[in-house]
Amino acid sequence: AAVSSDGQGSYSTRVSQTTNTVPGPPTDLTISPPLGSCDELVITWTAPFITGGLPVNYKLFLNENYNYSLTVSSNHIDIQYLPANTEYTVTAVAVNELGEGGNVTGTGRTRPEA
Repeated sequence: AAVSSDGQGSYSTRVSQTTNTVPGPPTDLTISPPLGSCDELVITWTAPFITGGLPVNYKLFLNENYNYSLTVSSNHIDIQYLPANTEYTVTAVAVNELGEGGNVTGTGRTRPEA
């Protein structure tokens, strides 16, 4: 409380503030074909350590020549009906309501046809 020649004033209320930010990058990206399938990839990642204080979703991008992108709220996805024996570069981007944050990129290949 402030003190002046008129005496002591009242105490103010303590205020705390949290600043929200865009999220950090996801980590531990894995891209692998499941056993027995030549047309799908299982993609998993670990949520970012820094979420920005808000719920995080993810945007995934596959090869530019395949031009596949999607937004998911979980940290894994199984993508089916892909061409066999094809390498894919996958980028996972963490996103919250403030925008896109960090990303992680990796490669994986669908199995050859039997």
